[in-house]
Amino acid sequence: MTGLTGLLDGFSYIRYAQERLRDMTPNWCIINIEISHHKLFTDWYGVDAGQELVMRVAAHLRRAAEETGGIPGYMGESSFCLAMPYDTDRIETLYEALRAEICGMGDIEGFLPVFGIAMLDGSSDDFRTYFNNAGLTIDEIQDDMHTRIRIYNKDLHRKNSREYKTLYAFRGALERGEICFFLQPQLSMPEKRIVGAEALARWRRPDGTMEQPGHFIPLLEKYGLITDLDMYLWESVCRWQKEWIDGGHTPLPISVNVSRIDLFSIDVPSYFEKLLSKYGLPTKYIKIEITESAYAEDADTVREIVSRLRGMGFMVLMDDFGSGYSSLNMLRSMQLDVIKLDARFLELEGENRRKGINILESVVNMTRSLTTPIIVEGVETTEQLAYLGNLGCRYMQGFYFHKPMPVADFETLIADERNIDTHGFVFKANEQLHVREFFDAAIFTDAMFNNILGPVAILCQNGLEVDIIRYNEQYFRVMGIDVGEMGRYRVDIQKNLHREDREKLLSILRRAESAGELGARGVVRTYRPNGVLVWLSLNVYFMNEDEQGKRFYASVRDVSDLQFISSEMPGGYFRCMPVMNEFEFLFLGRSFLKMVGYTAREIWDRFDNRLLNLVHPSDRDRVIRETQALEAGEIECLSPYRIRRKRGDYIYVAEQSHLTDSYGVPCWQGVLIDVTEMMHSRNQLRVLSRHMDISILVLVRDAAGLRWEVIIHGLQGVLGITAEAFESGLNDGSFCRWIAGYNEDIPHSDYTKMFAASAETKPKKMTVTLPDTNTVRLIADAERVEDDTSIEYIVFLRRDD
Repeated sequence: MTGLTGLLDGFSYIRYAQERLRDMTPNWCIINIEISHHKLFTDWYGVDAGQELVMRVAAHLRRAAEETGGIPGYMGESSFCLAMPYDTDRIETLYEALRAEICGMGDIEGFLPVFGIAMLDGSSDDFRTYFNNAGLTIDEIQDDMHTRIRIYNKDLHRKNSREYKTLYAFRGALERGEICFFLQPQLSMPEKRIVGAEALARWRRPDGTMEQPGHFIPLLEKYGLITDLDMYLWESVCRWQKEWIDGGHTPLPISVNVSRIDLFSIDVPSYFEKLLSKYGLPTKYIKIEITESAYAEDADTVREIVSRLRGMGFMVLMDDFGSGYSSLNMLRSMQLDVIKLDARFLELEGENRRKGINILESVVNMTRSLTTPIIVEGVETTEQLAYLGNLGCRYMQGFYFHKPMPVADFETLIADERNIDTHGFVFKANEQLHVREFFDAAIFTDAMFNNILGPVAILCQNGLEVDIIRYNEQYFRVMGIDVGEMGRYRVDIQKNLHREDREKLLSILRRAESAGELGARGVVRTYRPNGVLVWLSLNVYFMNEDEQGKRFYASVRDVSDLQFISSEMPGGYFRCMPVMNEFEFLFLGRSFLKMVGYTAREIWDRFDNRLLNLVHPSDRDRVIRETQALEAGEIECLSPYRIRRKRGDYIYVAEQSHLTDSYGVPCWQGVLIDVTEMMHSRNQLRVLSRHMDISILVLVRDAAGLRWEVIIHGLQGVLGITAEAFESGLNDGSFCRWIAGYNEDIPHSDYTKMFAASAETKPKKMTVTLPDTNTVRLIADAERVEDDTSIEYIVFLRRDD
């Protein structure tokens, strides 16, 4: 027993409590009590005050033990223990008594007690186990000024244990090189070219498994180790950029993340200055992303740091814009180069979705007025891409385009300079039209307004009936309807549609109602008054609903010619962009889809909407090479290649295409023709050529006269020349000169006709002496072709044995 407190101390207390443990019922608990920062208290107020505080706490514990039959103990310095029946009211009363005692010694709220409690649940027969569990609980809440009493939770303890193990392993991971960075490309629209990338931390453990960033990064932030990770990654990125540039490649700027902890724990500008000096890198190749929460924490400090970084030439981005509460004020006061906005505003449901869209539109318009470029990150769906594109967002990042990837994969991607855009983040002026601009009476007249809109109508749906309740002059022009006849064409407009498209119109309206601002598109066929069937493309948007029905805004376009190209034109019509040598589809004709058997959606989902992914793997490199040669004007068309069909087989197609910018961006426009039968015949002829001992020739007439073509060259081994050389010799007269008895006075073109005609009458024998003095005897048989083809004779040439 210590003289200072009058309580059992240390080992004596543990031994006594262990002896009494069997007498303690399950409703007892062990309370581990610690006076926070007692050493600092002693340093401030003196040793005597420190001892006085310990004695006062001990007195309260003795009193509590007398009232409950508990066992108090002093564990040294400012640590105490009390075993007693569990009673929340008594425990709260004891805590408040100790708190009042400490505060009574002065305004010293920072030295309050903390209680860690372990219930005697029978899980152990060792008192020290319960005491230690109570001590672990104190460690968890030691610096939490709001939570000063907590009961030991084994699940929470396991979680904390895992966290400590992760933190311990992290130190070794840095030393062993297990930490690396992945790169997620940032793209410019609509070309989808890469303008840069964001470096993201990854941890690959020795067994090959990946530690998820969502697990270890918050831990590093929680325990103040995030700066160690960030500095390691910053240097790794700079080192890689230097190696990439030294390898003769075109660099793109890489974004690195700077946390709020980094800003307040190190001199970030000075660190980057030394880092770039070490690797000899210009500042334009490193972009710095600072999360918005850092700006909100200490605006003046962050403003000064951002100003220094921008003064050094760094581009500074505000990351995760919209997550904090002071974004608008920050935009007003901060000088920023780029704002990163999360696409999660478009993922909201119901009424909140409308709010999210309003926020997004407001932010985009606001940043335009500030001439600040935006990157929208987290883009994952086609719908998000379409909406953001309509809003005029130029730069995007997200899983829809690329997931974060290893550096080697990123290098492969940007090694082809056609995939990159080196202009960086360029501010795009506020070119999007705003609704309010259309209501300026000083600018627009009704006629101007209607001409701008084009053919439009407002539809009203009531059940299965759809009527036109408003329309403009352009609408009935495209419909080919006289103004006087419009009345009977406004009611129940389905009756004028092709019967197969009547339900389709209702489907378009349903999709428009659910799609909100994105609206719905579709093509329907309708009959004009003169009986002509036309194809109309509809863009439909839901407006509102009242007792008369649902109202929709519809813009109309006559696409009959396009439908012919898409559906009726021979061959599979398509357009695609030359993106990353994979040729992303811009348009797929119905004839193309019919040829391959897939829907456009299936091509999007299964083949990433890219032509090259449909091509047979063995043919892809050749298609890329020949496309590059076609673009350079070195060849006129591609060789036939194989393309996959939905049934699982491949067909041979011949492609006729050319590069055009008629659709706003450079794209390949082409038609695929199924040449499978021709290629199978050609392949069969090649097999025959390897196994037959005769040569088959055809004498063809065209605009230039007569010429020979070698169909099968079974005599290649006998003559010792290839089919190409043999055909060339036939057409330039060389073969005639090799035949014994050839009259040099007869032109070889005439001789070939005489030769074929004479071989038709009876087999013609000849002696042929080749340039290498090899002499062979041949027999020729010929057959005249009497039909309307260009072939005049077929000649069979064999060896005369």
